[in-house]
Amino acid sequence: MFTLDNKEYDETKLSDKGKLAFAQLQYVSQERSKLLLETDRLNTIEGANSAILKAELPKEEANAESKSEK
Repeated sequence: MFTLDNKEYDETKLSDKGKLAFAQLQYVSQERSKLLLETDRLNTIEGANSAILKAELPKEEANAESKSEK
């Protein structure tokens, strides 16, 4: 069973073309979930490494950058 437009359907009763479309939609959903997880993971890595890099900047360069931003 699956839901489409707030109505439940039995996928076993679909035509071959309908079964293929259903399978493709399942694939798209799974891939989208994987991409969202990967995006979250990359954002976490980016944030952590940005924080490390900022902490490791030479003090005079960090001070010069903060002055030029003002």
